[in-house]
Amino acid sequence: MANGDISRKLKQARMAADMSQREAYEKLNIKQSTFSAWETGKSEPDIKTFLEMCRIYGIEDIQGYFNSIKTSSQEFAPELDKAVIKLRKIYDNPDAFDTVYNCLDFEYNRDLERRVLKFRGRKRKIKVFLQPAAAELGNYISGSESEVLELDAPPEADIGIRISGDSMEPLICDGEIVFLKYKPNIELGEIGMFNLSGEAYCKRLDCIHGKFCLTSENPKYSPIFVNESDTLVTYGQVLI
Repeated sequence: MANGDISRKLKQARMAADMSQREAYEKLNIKQSTFSAWETGKSEPDIKTFLEMCRIYGIEDIQGYFNSIKTSSQEFAPELDKAVIKLRKIYDNPDAFDTVYNCLDFEYNRDLERRVLKFRGRKRKIKVFLQPAAAELGNYISGSESEVLELDAPPEADIGIRISGDSMEPLICDGEIVFLKYKPNIELGEIGMFNLSGEAYCKRLDCIHGKFCLTSENPKYSPIFVNESDTLVTYGQVLI
């Protein structure tokens, strides 16, 4: 779930700007269902979209407006507020913003790698699909065939899946077994296992220019955009 306080504040800002939901999601070029999920706290926008929402709602003092929201690391809240303000100031400079955003993304991925290490030493028996799921070109997961292995799996994992392809490297390597927590929905920015029109992918759920897509860690692979005619089913979240 997203931060409910942020969702509530964003909704209040939209209403204060005398803007309907439709006006807002059309300006952002996103689906109504996606926008509605942001306002109900089921999910949240990425940082670029968040800053754009603040702009169209006329929120100039982002720190002041969201300052009442408590965070899980309250001692760092002032620094986080300042970082958001600085990001917003360079938002109109694509080169500068992308440079900072890429650094943020790099450190975020390093943190994900550190989380992998904490699961080691917790061996338990878990089912693993025999059919590999592709991180590169899609192939279907058959849930009927599996084997039981003793692995270093997080306690909340429901199943193990062997990954085929290099599109999620260096975070997930070809042949590596990842662990999945069954969930019908995951948050933007999280890595999940998806079925896109009959093909299974291990990708990061993202939103680029208001369009949902599945992105790779390996920069040589382009995002896979989800079109209106596509059917996207979320198997669950990859536990990294």
